[in-house]
Amino acid sequence: MQYSIGKRMRWLVSAGLVLWVGIGGGSRSVIGQEDSEVSVMRNVIFQEDFSQGQGRWETTDEGSWEIFHKDGNPTFGLNKRISDYQPKVRSPHNIALIKGVSAGDVSITFRVRSTLDTGNHRDCCVFFGYQDPEHFYYVHLGAKPDPASGQIMIVNGQPRRPLTENKNAVPWDDSWHRVKLVRRLESGLIQVYFDDMERPLMQATDKTFGAGRIGIGSFDDQNEFDDLQVASIDPMPKTKAQEKSKKAPERPEPTVSDYVYGSQSPRQRMDFWKATSDRPTPVVVLIHGGGWKNGDKTGYGNNPIKKYLQEGISVAAINYRLIQQAMEQGVEPPVKAPLMDAARALQTLRSKAKEWNIDPNRIGATGSSAGACTSLWLALHDDMAEPSSSDPVARESTRLACAAVTGAQTSLDPVQLRDWISNSIYGGHAFGFSAQGRSREQEFELLLKNREKVLPWIREYSPIELVTKDDPPLFLEYPNQKTKPQYGGSEPDPTHSAMYGIEFRKACLAQGVRCDLVFPLSKESEFSNSQEFLIEQLKH
Repeated sequence: MQYSIGKRMRWLVSAGLVLWVGIGGGSRSVIGQEDSEVSVMRNVIFQEDFSQGQGRWETTDEGSWEIFHKDGNPTFGLNKRISDYQPKVRSPHNIALIKGVSAGDVSITFRVRSTLDTGNHRDCCVFFGYQDPEHFYYVHLGAKPDPASGQIMIVNGQPRRPLTENKNAVPWDDSWHRVKLVRRLESGLIQVYFDDMERPLMQATDKTFGAGRIGIGSFDDQNEFDDLQVASIDPMPKTKAQEKSKKAPERPEPTVSDYVYGSQSPRQRMDFWKATSDRPTPVVVLIHGGGWKNGDKTGYGNNPIKKYLQEGISVAAINYRLIQQAMEQGVEPPVKAPLMDAARALQTLRSKAKEWNIDPNRIGATGSSAGACTSLWLALHDDMAEPSSSDPVARESTRLACAAVTGAQTSLDPVQLRDWISNSIYGGHAFGFSAQGRSREQEFELLLKNREKVLPWIREYSPIELVTKDDPPLFLEYPNQKTKPQYGGSEPDPTHSAMYGIEFRKACLAQGVRCDLVFPLSKESEFSNSQEFLIEQLKH
């Protein structure tokens, strides 16, 4: 152990890192100027010196990898060039992925040594954003750069292709070298360093894949790896221009601002815009997205609010408790809090029908992503009114006249989702598997593992489980669908894939429920978007 600690500290100092270890907590370090013009903080989420063997690694070919020992120092490497693993599409053969680790904004550092002199064919690979064997990024550190070597690569259901046109050779020899990869999700920036930790050897920008697994390996060469560290890095500080661009959009002044509809959280508030009319008006309820983990009602601007008001439709935009707050309050499952808050807000609107000139029989809902899922849940759930309650608001109906949504998650069943979309990762947080430092992929895997335990919750809170013949008309759109969805295939954006809509529509049609579906490659509706559908439904 003394040797292992000494080896690790020597490597950290040589890499120019200063490390703090808090009592009972994880590691925090400062990345120096080579990563940005300002210092940013990072959390070390994985560290490996192979002193405990290779048990934390998943390889594509166990026979190609082993632990080597030289002068008492263990390393992890390849013992042959030609692997028994043959990928479905042209991509690296020798891959070792870290078990149970997924990251988005990440810094990966390690030492590597080429152990076979193959001249210009010497290489090593770093894998990141790994979704499945046919969808991932990797860096190919080949000795002689060309379109198939020495580039940042992407594998996206087809043979690998370069994202760079790097001309810089990688100076391989028999010595140990240092490699670092830095990736940022928001900008899509990917930077790769080799020995020189101040200037990138190559860099690219791409946002095809989000967070994913991490690994090391080679296309078809032999290497040894040591002193690997993976750290999640804090997002880059916003520039003044970026901060300005993130400000809430302009919108009309609400008729009623921050109306309190609940007493359990300061987020149980809504804004209301009263349409000009001599008769009671229909209402559209705007439910913001953000994975039930962030977002705000102020994100809705002039469009769509002004559009609905011009059509004589009043508007309400709601906030609600988020997953973290629900977990702190002990709500089980956590997703119950945002969904029941939305129901309470709807009941509150109906209780204000006379005062706010609302037609309680013509209320529709809309939202995107998590807000879309909430809208569908409200539309499909049996009425939760309590006629005998002493609370007049609780006596109001929770049913909707219609719902039109964007990018909706129509199921939260992990088995069903993996059948639909092979790289599905959304839903674990809804059932309490969220934790600090835990990725969405890790949350999903925990949900999958514990599915039987939470199956009653899944059936209660998955919209597709609630479809019955008495449900109102629905409209689903998936405007960001970039490719033709295929059942069981991998999706560029698995959380907002049109496959959610395709399978959900089948369930609706089987019950005789109208369900329009629109995405770039398909249009099963006379309407082009949610606004058009809601205006038509609520005005007639």
